[in-house]
Amino acid sequence: GLSGDATHPCQRAWHGYFQAASLHQMHGGFDVDGKLVSWGHKKVSSPHNARRKPTPEQMVDPIYFRDISWGVYDVPYNVPFIETSYVPVATPVPIGPWRAVFSPSSTFARESFFDELAEAAGADPIQFRLDHLDGPEKLTAGDLTIDRARLRRVLEVLRAKSDWNKPMPKGSGRGMACNVYDGDTHVAYSAEVTVRNGNVRVDRVVCVLDCGLIVNPLGIESQIEGGVIWSLSSALKGEITFRNGAAEQSSYRDFEVLRISETPKIDIHLIPSHGDMPFGIGEPTVPPMVPALVNAIYAATGKRVRKLPIRAEDLA
Repeated sequence: GLSGDATHPCQRAWHGYFQAASLHQMHGGFDVDGKLVSWGHKKVSSPHNARRKPTPEQMVDPIYFRDISWGVYDVPYNVPFIETSYVPVATPVPIGPWRAVFSPSSTFARESFFDELAEAAGADPIQFRLDHLDGPEKLTAGDLTIDRARLRRVLEVLRAKSDWNKPMPKGSGRGMACNVYDGDTHVAYSAEVTVRNGNVRVDRVVCVLDCGLIVNPLGIESQIEGGVIWSLSSALKGEITFRNGAAEQSSYRDFEVLRISETPKIDIHLIPSHGDMPFGIGEPTVPPMVPALVNAIYAATGKRVRKLPIRAEDLA
């Protein structure tokens, strides 16, 4: 088996609170045929406490902790033995929802580690995911139902539209990640990056998304573009630090986001789904972007990123 730790930084939320820092411990194991047969994911973080603190009853309720660990317990892959857990840590810092709430840090850890498992198995990252989306078409995880057929289709389209098997020049790399958000919206990204002297430039992002019934394509594309830019900004630029009990960052002057000149080309492919219901699009665009980025950085440099934000000294 393999194991690893990943951490995610504090992030300022749109309403003035912070997203909790988190630590993730992962492990996985294979059978003799290279099939993934065990999976473990422990998340250590702080529940939201800014608007209301968890009640004493919630603090001993496993369903409560399951529901605040999106990206941990809702593993879409077919693995016979799965163990997931959430360990709460009290903090005096006001914690509230960031865009995509609990999922970004969990999906960052899960999809980054799944790439490591694919490498250990000597498998292509997309094909490795497809190979582990077999079994029952519908997966029940808590109150969620994940449609593996929809996720397979998203991955197959991503492979076709992203030039996945096209060689990259030295110092460049391509990576991918996927996610099913809240059991509804299925999304996959590929990212192409160039790394020079530890500095990362994202050249191209390809997004394939199935959000059910498409009502307003331009609105969906805008949400995807915003999710990509905000996710890349948080990974490459943004960080909240504290000094003397107060946050040092107060505006976009000292909490930077990508400028137009730094924004990659974003190719978007929407897949109409069955049924007559549209699903969410504001939050689902965020979680798989950062793991696609760090997997691309590994393809370019051979260095695994397990801590955010990404610093040049970590890649030198």
